[in-house]
Amino acid sequence: MIKAPQEKWKIQIICIIVAIALWFAIISEQNPISEGTYTVPVVVENLDSQYVVSQVPKSVYVHLSGPRNTIINVNPADIKAYIDMSEAQEGTMNVPVHVKIPSGTELKTQSIMEANVLVDVYAVQEFPLVPHLMGKLADGIAVTGIKLLPERVVVSGAKRLIQEVDRAIVEIPIAGKSSDFTTMSPIHLVRADGTPVEGLDLTPHQSSVALTLIQNAASKKVPVIVPTYGSADASVKVKKISVVPDMVEIHGDKDKLASIGSITLEPINLNGLGSDKDFRVGIPWSIGDGTIEPDVVTVKVETEEAE
Repeated sequence: MIKAPQEKWKIQIICIIVAIALWFAIISEQNPISEGTYTVPVVVENLDSQYVVSQVPKSVYVHLSGPRNTIINVNPADIKAYIDMSEAQEGTMNVPVHVKIPSGTELKTQSIMEANVLVDVYAVQEFPLVPHLMGKLADGIAVTGIKLLPERVVVSGAKRLIQEVDRAIVEIPIAGKSSDFTTMSPIHLVRADGTPVEGLDLTPHQSSVALTLIQNAASKKVPVIVPTYGSADASVKVKKISVVPDMVEIHGDKDKLASIGSITLEPINLNGLGSDKDFRVGIPWSIGDGTIEPDVVTVKVETEEAE
């Protein structure tokens, strides 16, 4: 008679356990484990202001698992991918890509576990703007005045890249123009050989340009002279230097053109040159105060093995 209540409690405990198991089974059936893949931007954290970092992966693919009700409510903005640059030093660094995920989910995989990034010293430098006329004016029309506002651009970013900049060019479209006009023109940074330098910040990105044109302009062809300085690498010697084209045509005021016999451009640095190289050199508009065609020439430097 005494055992009856004990047996009753055992049965009740078993029933509770079974009920709980059934509850979990039903919940699991209604909210099964699901998976989702998300594209998450990679951000840089804890970078000292004296540095800039490049070659950072733009994004990482993150694969999560979790209850279906949780997964379907996950937004890529709920996931954070970052690299910690608190230990940054100039040069190349291999750093892990960290991922923070929402509560209730599990990180299954991520497409990028680590990244090789390049750390540079941050620098700022000003460059004067050099106008570059794009297109061709009709016969008898020439540009006699160019005003830029501003006249200089502030370039900021990796010191390594800034050191590659030879000039800041303002591209001015003139095709089809026959009278004075004003326009906003983009600013581009180029190396000495004319190739673009990218990855730097410009302030501003464009310049306001006012052009003055004249009718019945005179024309004159003159030779282009490009001096050089510096010594090539000891393994080679400079064989030949040529300018292509070696003659350009100036269009402008007749009286001003009369005093121009040739155009001498800024000298080219040959220091350390170890092989043939082409330099694209812009002709400053101020030379001759007229339209110059073309306003960019190529200086070809040919080398041969030193004896």
